Amino acid sequence: MASSSLSLAIPLKEKHEFQEKYDVFLSFRGEDTRNIFASYLYEALFAKQILTFMDDHELERGDEISPTLRKAIQESKISIIIFSKNYASSTWCLDELVHILECKKNFGQTVVPIFYGIDPSVVRKQHGSYEVAFAQLEQRFKAKNGMEKVKQWRAALTEASNLCGLDSKDFRPEAKLVQRIVEDISLKLPKHDLSSNHDFRRHLVGIEKNIEKIESLLCIDPTHARIIGIWGMGGIGKTTLASVVFQRLSNSQFEGCSFLSNVREEYARHGPNHLRKKLLSELLNIDHDILKMDTPFVASPYILGKLRRKKVLMVLDDVDSSIQLEALVEGYDQLAPGSRIIVTTRNVQVLNKVADNIYKVEGLRHIESLELFRLHAFGRNSPSMDDEILLRKVVSYADGNPLALKVLGSFLNSKSKEEWESALTKLQIFPNKDITNALRISYEGLEDKGIQSIFLDIACLFNQSFSRDHAESMLDVGDSFVKIGISVLIDKCLIENNEARRDNELRMHDLLRQMGQTIVRDEHKELGNRSRLWDAKDICDILERNMGTETVEGISFNMSKISRDVNVCRAAFSKMCNLRILKIYCDNIHDSKFKLYLPQGLDSYLWDRLIYFQWDLYPLKSLPSHFNLRNLVELILRGSNIQKLWNREVQPFFYIPSQGLPALRRMDLSYSKLLTKIPDLSQLAPNLESINLECCKSLVQVLPSVQSLHKLTNLNLNGCSKLREFKEISRSRWYLDLVKCGGIKNFLSTICQQKLTFLKSFTNNISSLSSPGSYSCQKFPVNLTVLHLRSLPIEAVPLSIVSLSGLVELDMGECKRLKSLPTSICKLKSLESLDLRYCSELEKFPEILEPMEHLTNLTISGAGIKELPESIANLISLKALTAQSCKEIEFLPNKLCDLRKLTSLYLEGCSKLQKLPPLPPALSVLEVKQCKSLKLLPDLPLFCTVVDARYCTSLEKISDWRTAIQNITGKYISVLDFFGCGKLDQNTRNTIVPHNAIYKILQSVNSVSEAELCYPGDQIPKWFKNQNSGTSLKIKLPPFLNNDNFLGLAFCVVLEVNKEIPCAGVSINFKLNFKTIDDDCPGEFHSSMSVTANKFLDHVLIMYDSKWSLPLSLQLNSCSSEASLHVWHSFFDYSVKENFNLGSEYCEIKKCGVWFVDKEDVEKFNAETIQSKKKRQRFDNEYCSEPSASGSDQFVPSGLHDEEDHHDESHPTIYSKKFRVM
Repeated sequence: MASSSLSLAIPLKEKHEFQEKYDVFLSFRGEDTRNIFASYLYEALFAKQILTFMDDHELERGDEISPTLRKAIQESKISIIIFSKNYASSTWCLDELVHILECKKNFGQTVVPIFYGIDPSVVRKQHGSYEVAFAQLEQRFKAKNGMEKVKQWRAALTEASNLCGLDSKDFRPEAKLVQRIVEDISLKLPKHDLSSNHDFRRHLVGIEKNIEKIESLLCIDPTHARIIGIWGMGGIGKTTLASVVFQRLSNSQFEGCSFLSNVREEYARHGPNHLRKKLLSELLNIDHDILKMDTPFVASPYILGKLRRKKVLMVLDDVDSSIQLEALVEGYDQLAPGSRIIVTTRNVQVLNKVADNIYKVEGLRHIESLELFRLHAFGRNSPSMDDEILLRKVVSYADGNPLALKVLGSFLNSKSKEEWESALTKLQIFPNKDITNALRISYEGLEDKGIQSIFLDIACLFNQSFSRDHAESMLDVGDSFVKIGISVLIDKCLIENNEARRDNELRMHDLLRQMGQTIVRDEHKELGNRSRLWDAKDICDILERNMGTETVEGISFNMSKISRDVNVCRAAFSKMCNLRILKIYCDNIHDSKFKLYLPQGLDSYLWDRLIYFQWDLYPLKSLPSHFNLRNLVELILRGSNIQKLWNREVQPFFYIPSQGLPALRRMDLSYSKLLTKIPDLSQLAPNLESINLECCKSLVQVLPSVQSLHKLTNLNLNGCSKLREFKEISRSRWYLDLVKCGGIKNFLSTICQQKLTFLKSFTNNISSLSSPGSYSCQKFPVNLTVLHLRSLPIEAVPLSIVSLSGLVELDMGECKRLKSLPTSICKLKSLESLDLRYCSELEKFPEILEPMEHLTNLTISGAGIKELPESIANLISLKALTAQSCKEIEFLPNKLCDLRKLTSLYLEGCSKLQKLPPLPPALSVLEVKQCKSLKLLPDLPLFCTVVDARYCTSLEKISDWRTAIQNITGKYISVLDFFGCGKLDQNTRNTIVPHNAIYKILQSVNSVSEAELCYPGDQIPKWFKNQNSGTSLKIKLPPFLNNDNFLGLAFCVVLEVNKEIPCAGVSINFKLNFKTIDDDCPGEFHSSMSVTANKFLDHVLIMYDSKWSLPLSLQLNSCSSEASLHVWHSFFDYSVKENFNLGSEYCEIKKCGVWFVDKEDVEKFNAETIQSKKKRQRFDNEYCSEPSASGSDQFVPSGLHDEEDHHDESHPTIYSKKFRVM
């Protein structure tokens, strides 16, 4: 209960000279509480085996605390401060308090204030007995010139009283307060140990975010029992995560705890009864005779009653089926309030019915993977590998799986570079058995052979990522259960789905893919007797030597991986009677060095089980007419030499005419440049849904062959430049007039006002419209949803398109003869995307006469459009407007601000654009790069996170930029780039832009975020506490680097460009070297950012990464007290993708700085914002219709302003500006 007041700062070197010895330090006023409350609390903590330091000296000697007390405070994990009536009358207590708060600041010590018999406001404001005590202290220390010390005491009392604590008046009797304190300390200690035990944390790379999320789910609704599921693929870290959470919580408020590991194995080995009794024994601590009363699936009422009265925590690890879970928890769903069950599993179906929340564990990010791998690959005595490329290859192989990283790291430990390279080559073919065996458990758990077959198809025959629709189409043979099979694979984490993607993208982890390929490889030694073939070299041998057998079901042959031309045997497929999938493809059909040839042609031996047939660069002029393709679902012949599908117009002899290709749903003949015609598909393939004829440049006619396909939804005619029907339409002058008038009705009203000779001309044209062979009367299939007409020779939009009520996507980009769009385009009520890029003759965008409720994307980049109409406000759902390189546009319509959903506006290269109208409120991305006539940016919207104004050489000013403070989580990228804007005025350059640069950094502290900021200037912002001229800097590391106060890391340079740079890119490289005391600590951190620089100006460049984006080693560098920053530039040639050095002749780094961002910076930013509020009051009154009631534009760190904790941030408005640092 004493404290030093002369030297309150703790030297950094002292940080490394002590270890935490005590769990708790008790600070109290002896005469008030020693023999009552403090003693009771000490005994209760001791009973829970919480090691507590309590000074047993009753007399205070001198004005300073003893070295023993000082050391005890530093060696404690948690300090409990018992504020009582006479606490402030003791200088020992006050000095002790100051020292405790120093330890909180420097080492992250947890501080818990207890207000015993005194109101917190008395402590905070020093009223009552505290006011009397300080009057005496001021009188006493005034004579000693110690008023500065008195100020420190006052500040310490205010700070401590604002911390979250407990008030004795809220607990009666007093024993309940003691019990609550012990529970809280028991809960805090495991968390403290996890965060402060550096060796432990170093082995838990990338897990902290997961722990926080799980604990937040566990704490929801504390009055009820909850089941939380942890779901993920094998080796992803589910058990580790559950173990850490269990360790943190098991010694806290729970009365019984149990961790059942390997439930799947134990259940199979010993049965449910053994596991159930083990669980109950650990939870209830009851004897064997009572346990006999319990049976699986029927709970004993006696045991159930005991469970209902006891708050328990249980972890059921690796549960494989609902039956296992039911056997363990059936009858115990009504546990005592506050009880928690954590279940880990690879099968989400286990959790769907019972879990309150399910948390999916994702793989490690690359930087975390590298960290974990290094930890296991480089021990104390093994040298570090200096080949970054090789390191990245090994880490990439593991693809974020922690188990694989640990196994590979341990395997490669102490091995040479040559051995690493050899091992990596072998792993590509023969995966590590320990990894494969761990993953194979999930495959063997697929009891359905059909689902196992689907898994093997995907593992061997599919690319790394694919759409679900494509997989179902490719694998569905009509009577199979592919849809449910894929769902089961997703549930068991054997494939992953990205539900955020619109195309429902699926992906199989590389290690799972290898595991599946190993299963197939083990089927037979002979290649031709394996069910699936995917290795290019193996397939070459089989096709050349006719080695295939009836065992082969699927072939996936990537021709990009062959190193020679291959002559395919004429009868190569004759024995493959069970072939379902034949996929011969190229990564790039336009750049294939080697090809497959059929010198003797191809026998008609593709059997009727074939459902998927792809042959890129197919070498023959037609398909053999006797191919049996009655079950074919997809036909893909990209870049083929085919001239017609079959070498005669009649259908193959074995077809029933009405049957044709009844299963065919997708046909892709794109880039078949010799294809002249296609047959009438309405009879041959009536179920076609998608046809791709892109760049079939010899094709002259399409619509008659497809217009009766009522199931056709996707038609791609991009680049079919010889299509006659569109040429005929474009040549018809009367048709162009018809389109311009908006259709036949408007056209008739027009000709009524014209001469009869014009009417006669029109009548003749109408006659030609109905004449045989007229292309103008041909229509598109009525149910089209996607229509691509890019680069077609048309001058006007065919009116039949306007009748396509279900059309969702229309692409008419690069139609360079297109001169007009009909106003009836607004009739396309389902349209979501309209692309008119590089329609250079299109000078006017049509009036939008009616609201288009679904159009979200409009692209007019490079078009000849001179202006957009005010009626653009009728595009009420527009989210993205892309108008890059529209060199004739000078102004945008004022109604642009009415587009309330517009989030992205791309105007790069609009060289005549002079000003912008008021911008939409939801705009988050504004790109005006190289708008060289633009002089002023208007008020930027509140939520604008990306502003790219590079090379706006006339830009002079930005209006006051009011930032919206948002609670951003997840992945967040911020861009602020004014590179090359040399005319910016001083206020914009020195105040507005730097302020918002700092704001963008502080805004993103809760997210896995990145920020790259650039603007003209020669001063590093004051927030960079460590800065210097030149390219190097010595840094005294902040003490908070290793606790929750640390938020992120920012680098800054001032770059001077002296000479035009011959290449496009300049890379700014940062290296932070730690001065290590312990050689076992990582010693450096690298980062870089790139800019395009060709303007002779000084620029400030800032790069920021949140703590969640940084390697764990940086956050664990408690062994370092100093560091040095070295910055250098290099040049990047985009054409050859290489870095090189041009020296300082072209550009030079004049200054550098580094900023370790912490919570105090947020608070300081708040204070400065409040101070500047009066200066902005005029702006607020003018532009804010609903000024904030609190009048504060500030961040709100966690733990402050508790009265605002119930603010609903799930429904933000543009006036909500509160932000919490989590």
